[in-house]
Amino acid sequence: MTGTRSRRLRRWVLYPLAFCVVILLLSIAAGYAHYRLTLYKASPRQTGRLALTGATVLVGPDLQPRANATILIENGVIIAVGSDVVVPQDAERRDFAGRIVLPGLIDSHVHLQAPEGPRGKKIGPLDMPGLVADWYRYEPGKRRNFLRNGVTTIRSMGDENAWVHTLRNKIRTVELEGPRMLIAGPIFTTPGGHPVATVGVEANSDTVRLPENPEQAREMVRALVGGDDPVDLIKVVQERGNPERKVLQPIRLDILTAIIDEAHRKDTKVFAHWGTLADLDDLLAAGIDGLDHLEARGVREGWPPGIPETLVQRGITLAPTLAVTDQVFDQPTKAAIYARVREFRAVGGRIIAGSDASFGGVYAGSGLIRELELLVAAGLTPREAITAATVTPAATLHADTIGTIEPGKAADLLVVAGDPLADIAALRQVDAVLRDGRIVVDNTN
Repeated sequence: MTGTRSRRLRRWVLYPLAFCVVILLLSIAAGYAHYRLTLYKASPRQTGRLALTGATVLVGPDLQPRANATILIENGVIIAVGSDVVVPQDAERRDFAGRIVLPGLIDSHVHLQAPEGPRGKKIGPLDMPGLVADWYRYEPGKRRNFLRNGVTTIRSMGDENAWVHTLRNKIRTVELEGPRMLIAGPIFTTPGGHPVATVGVEANSDTVRLPENPEQAREMVRALVGGDDPVDLIKVVQERGNPERKVLQPIRLDILTAIIDEAHRKDTKVFAHWGTLADLDDLLAAGIDGLDHLEARGVREGWPPGIPETLVQRGITLAPTLAVTDQVFDQPTKAAIYARVREFRAVGGRIIAGSDASFGGVYAGSGLIRELELLVAAGLTPREAITAATVTPAATLHADTIGTIEPGKAADLLVVAGDPLADIAALRQVDAVLRDGRIVVDNTN
C-alpha cells in the first residue's frame, strides 16, 4: 500500500513539479541567451591605419567636395584627408570610388525611451513585454537604426537620467554599439506641464525635475552638470499649451531664470521646448540658448517684429522638428511654418536638425533623413540641410571632435552612393557607416 502511494506521489506531484522546474529553468536560460544575443554589442575598437580611397569627400565646415580623395584613419581618428595623401603600406584599404563621404549625421532631438509606432497608436498590454525588454537592453533596435541611416551622434532631449547615463557610458567604453550620445538627462518642467500633464510621466520619476523655487532649481542643475559624469546640456519645457485642447503650466520666470543662469555658470547650454509667443518671451528674458520645435501656436501668423534678428544676435539656435509636426498640420499651416524657417535662415539664423524620434510616428534614423528632406522643402539648400545635421550642432555644443571631416576629428563617417549636395534624398543610399573608424554598416557586398 505504501509503495502504491509513493508511486502515485511521484506520478501526480513530483514528476509534474520537476517538469515545471525544468521548463522554468529552460525559459530563464533562453531569455538570458536572447538578452545577451540581442544587445547589439560593439565590435572591437579600430586600431592601426585604415585608408578610404577614391571617393569624393565633403571636407571641412563648408563641406567642400574633394574629388578622388583619401581619408587616412588611425585608431579611430582622421589623420589626413585629401587628393595627395600617401597611403602607408601597412594600412588597410577600402575603395569607395564613385561614392560621396560626408560627416556622420547628428540628430539633435531624440527621445530614446519613447515607444516607436504609427502616430496615434495606443500602447496596449501586449506591447509591454517588448517595451520592457527593449528598456533592459538599452534600445538595441533604435541604436542599430540610427547607424543604418548614417546617424552617428544623437542628442537625447529627455530620458530617464540614470538609464541614459548608463547607456552613454556603455557606448563610450565600446561595450554596446550605437551613436555617440549628447544627453540632457531629465527635463525641467512643472507638475502641470509637459510631459507630466500630457503623456503621463510620473512627477517623481527620474525623467523630470520639478523645482519649486529658484534655489532648488539651482541645486538640481548643479547635481546634473557637476561631478564625474555630467550631462551635456539642460532642457526646459516652457509651454502654455493650447487653450482649445489643454492648458499647461509653464515654469515660473524666476525659476526658469535660475535654471539657465546656474547652467551658464557651469558653461552648459540650455535648450527649450516651447509653443506660444508668451513662452518665447519668457525664454528670451531668461537667456535661453536654443529653441526646439516650431509650432503654429507661436508663429503661424509670422514672427513678431525683430524677433528673428534678436535670435541671431544672441546666437540662439532653432531646431524646427518638421518631421513630427509635418504629420499633424494641414498644408496652409505647414506652409506658414516653412516660411518662418526661411525667414529665420534669411537673417543668418542657425538651424539644427532634430527629428523628435521616437514620438509621433517618427522613427530612429529614418526620421532625421525625413527632417532634412523637409528642411529642403522649406527652402534650405541640400548643403544647408546637411550643415544643420553636422557642422552647426557640433559647434553649438562645442563637440569639437565631430561634425566635419578634418585631421584630428573622430572618424564618424557616412558613405552614400548618390550626391546629397544635388539631391538630399541621396542620403537614403547608404553604402557604409563608420563610428570611430569602425565600419558598423557595410552595404557594399
